[in-house]
Amino acid sequence: MNVIIGAGISGLSAGQELRSDFLILEKSSALGGLAGQYRAGGFAFDHGGHYFHFQDKPEIQRHVEMFHAFRRYRRNSKVFLQGRFIPYSLQYHLAGLPARQRNPILAEVLAGPGGPAGGPAQDLERFLLAHFGPSLVRLFFAPYLEKFYGRPLAAMIAGMDKGSIPVPRKEDVVAGALCRRPCAEGYNPVFYYPSGSLQAFIDDYGRPLAARIRCREEVVAIEPARKLVVTNGGSYRYDSLISTMPLNRLLGIMTPPQPFPRKQFHHLSTLVVNAVLARRRRRFHWLYLPETQFPFYRVGYYPAAGTVAVYLEKTIAADSPLDARQVRREAVFTLKRTGMIAGAEEILFHDLKRIPVSYVVFDRGWPRLVPAALAHLRRQSIHSIGRYGSWNYTSMADDIRLARETAGRLNKA
Repeated sequence: MNVIIGAGISGLSAGQELRSDFLILEKSSALGGLAGQYRAGGFAFDHGGHYFHFQDKPEIQRHVEMFHAFRRYRRNSKVFLQGRFIPYSLQYHLAGLPARQRNPILAEVLAGPGGPAGGPAQDLERFLLAHFGPSLVRLFFAPYLEKFYGRPLAAMIAGMDKGSIPVPRKEDVVAGALCRRPCAEGYNPVFYYPSGSLQAFIDDYGRPLAARIRCREEVVAIEPARKLVVTNGGSYRYDSLISTMPLNRLLGIMTPPQPFPRKQFHHLSTLVVNAVLARRRRRFHWLYLPETQFPFYRVGYYPAAGTVAVYLEKTIAADSPLDARQVRREAVFTLKRTGMIAGAEEILFHDLKRIPVSYVVFDRGWPRLVPAALAHLRRQSIHSIGRYGSWNYTSMADDIRLARETAGRLNKA
């Protein structure tokens, strides 16, 4: 029998593809994980902005649309900078900046090397300076990314973001500096969201597997030599194990201890402020907030129709205490300053959600640690998948593809 840890998007996708007997163990009472929703104050909220991107993955789009209908959105995201709403990506919309800033940036980008992104040995700071120049790095990339990552850019490696910071196309930079016109680029110029809700999709997606899912079973120990999974409710033997839990946690519950120190697997923790507003005052999907006056790095509207729901995201220390009153003041300031509310009275309800592991940090240890750890686990018939299981930067479509490929290999074994 195969055992799958986690009934999120990756675990469910693996289960749909497996042809042998299997069981899915889920620690919570509902399916979906961070790809699902939770309820507070009578409202359903996502865990921040989670959207589907099917670029170059038409087979994944066809697969998920077998279970639930999706709506297509053309991205309308902005950078809020110096009181201006400038279309994202900033490097392709320099006309939104005053000439004293636009002209030096344009000259520096044109003087850059162009060509492919640097390899893993190149740090992120040097990559950005080489391709975008010091002016744009000082104006946007450094303040935004250091707010997001909470560490110097030189401490991280380049080329691991799967296209979210592509090398600029110089002809498009010039065109965007000469006139205000939209330029869609990156991995998400178009995104998709379930026509009902994210949880409605997850429930439809997991329904065919219901008989094989055991909720409220948290895995607390794994013994690879005995091929045994121990939970808070019992123990299970397996032939192959598919895990979607964070890689550092997986390594930490294995007996005997594995030769990969958990503390070297660095990640971010995120605080999501979810709020219901009295009305919608802006038409963008989300904003990037590079300026230090804003404690949040991103704010956006959820795309579902009906209730006007928004999210604000900030990086926090994993074990930091939360001052709920201070967070509310910060949220009110951000929403007012960006014109999303006129006053605090327009916030009808808000809730705080801490996400302990939200983004992987690609530091200099990543190329040495992560591939070796995943290969070590596979030799023990343990397949660690998903964004957190593979300790990578992935979309939900990426996770679905990897899960199906992993299950397909097990079907042939």
